[in-house]
Amino acid sequence: MNKPPAKADTYFLNTRFWLIVLVVIGNILTPLLASHSEAKAVVTAIFLFHMPVFVLVTGYFSKGFQEHPRAGAVMMKIACQYVLFQSIYSALDYTFFHTEGVVYSFWAPYWMLWFLFSHLCWKLLLLWFCRLKHPVAAALLLGLAAGYLPVDGMWLSFSRTLVFFPFFLAGYYMKPELLLRIKNIRGLKLLAASMLIGTLALLCNGRLALPFDWLTAARTYEALHHTEWYAALYRLGLYGLQLLASAAFLLLQSDRAGKITELGGRTLYVFLLHGLCLKLLAAAGLYSLPASGAVTVTALAACAVLLTLLLSNRQLAAVTRPVIDPEPVRWLRKLKPVLRRAL
Repeated sequence: MNKPPAKADTYFLNTRFWLIVLVVIGNILTPLLASHSEAKAVVTAIFLFHMPVFVLVTGYFSKGFQEHPRAGAVMMKIACQYVLFQSIYSALDYTFFHTEGVVYSFWAPYWMLWFLFSHLCWKLLLLWFCRLKHPVAAALLLGLAAGYLPVDGMWLSFSRTLVFFPFFLAGYYMKPELLLRIKNIRGLKLLAASMLIGTLALLCNGRLALPFDWLTAARTYEALHHTEWYAALYRLGLYGLQLLASAAFLLLQSDRAGKITELGGRTLYVFLLHGLCLKLLAAAGLYSLPASGAVTVTALAACAVLLTLLLSNRQLAAVTRPVIDPEPVRWLRKLKPVLRRAL
């Protein structure tokens, strides 16, 4: 597959930065879902599109993966990242944070680390699905069927892997030149912004109710209290809403290179480190500060933006690169002569 044009790469790097900002905002507000209606409205609006688009962008940057000479090394790197951070987060949680309901197992991804495990699975599935005549349609059917299977969605990130896989393939097969032309059509950006702002406003005043547990894609239909044979139709309808909201978000992104583009190239650092920062802030009493309603949500959202910028810092990336972006193949090459001498 031909390498996408640089302008498209710039566009998706810009998109990826704003997505990681939304990820951090969503995660910093999640502890307030039960007590703050404003926080729930914002997080629900974010969850409607941010993960579908994030998976789509991940699929886009996987173009040509199965033909890449270092495909195996890429898979090993993702696996290494998962094992390393699953160990770090689990050890810290077991020792200090003591989060309720956490299962300490490599087969049950810790919190947001499900994305790493699913990313590994998506790339493996890609090797087979790219041979099909209609891969996206097949993935869509698989995503709809996943909810019927009697498998706890937490284990192996099973449910999320299959439910979000259609978005991964959509990004992989996306023709960015067409998207860049469409987004410049006059009036579309205004329509897209109005749609997203309107959705948030309706969620805030209670006139729109979206099933948050469905948006996380982590549960079976039975766990969502839908045992009807046609439960997949609810998921299909939600796919439609997610597609519309995702398209609206994509229409608002810029294809101009700048500081945001550079930061978009370091989102992995934010993703893997922000969870630890949020845990530390929570332990320090962040959620016990005297504030309420919209003030709390606004202050925490601003804190999330600042945290994203801090973790995107070039100097921090240079220091943490060996852990965040490991090179297991190189490690093995260096270890090989040592093992030979030892044996």
